[in-house]
Amino acid sequence: MIISSLDILNNKIVRLKYGNLNNLTYYGYFYEYLDFYKSINLKKIHIVLLDNIFKKKKIKLKLKNFLKIQFGGGFNSKNKIDTFNKNKNYSFVLGSILFNKKVEFKKILSFYKKKIIISLDCKNKVIFINGWIYNTNLSFEKIFLYIYDLNIKKILYTDIMKDGTLKGILNTDLYFLEKKKYIMKFIISGGVSDLENLNKIKNFKYYDFIIGTSLYNFLINIKKII
Repeated sequence: MIISSLDILNNKIVRLKYGNLNNLTYYGYFYEYLDFYKSINLKKIHIVLLDNIFKKKKIKLKLKNFLKIQFGGGFNSKNKIDTFNKNKNYSFVLGSILFNKKVEFKKILSFYKKKIIISLDCKNKVIFINGWIYNTNLSFEKIFLYIYDLNIKKILYTDIMKDGTLKGILNTDLYFLEKKKYIMKFIISGGVSDLENLNKIKNFKYYDFIIGTSLYNFLINIKKII
């Protein structure tokens, strides 16, 4: 499955290069995208609440019931998830909380485990957190085993050196997931350049792919992939 990503800042759709607020491009208003997606019968999107990450302020969104939504961005407490958990089709992406608020993370799992996706944002297979600022010095392999032992079923993997760059995803970029893809669902984010890029990926059917920049720059026609 290919999933459209909507990164929201002040109710506008933006893309950050390398997660840097100083390297930002605007692509229109959030609700314009929602109306368009409803018109083409899109079923699922990925939303990143950048206000949650960078501005630490409460976000109120008027959402459409026709969509399955993966929410990411600053969900560091059960209370925040409670606020957005208005639909059985919503799921929540957790990242930094896994490392810096472990008690709260376990609390969230006790209520919402089936709705949780773990985000591992990596540079050279080493995990970065807190908006990609802090290097944990922990490897993907080590944290993967921890997540697997918790019986969590989905991981969102982002190559932060490719995110927002349109550099393209290579088959070699995904070799380290080759054996793991049978025991974990992986959602791949960062670097998709165009539809041809996706068509060249070996074992494409085993992964979901999040697209953003390639979609906003009309390198992928979303009507052709739904």
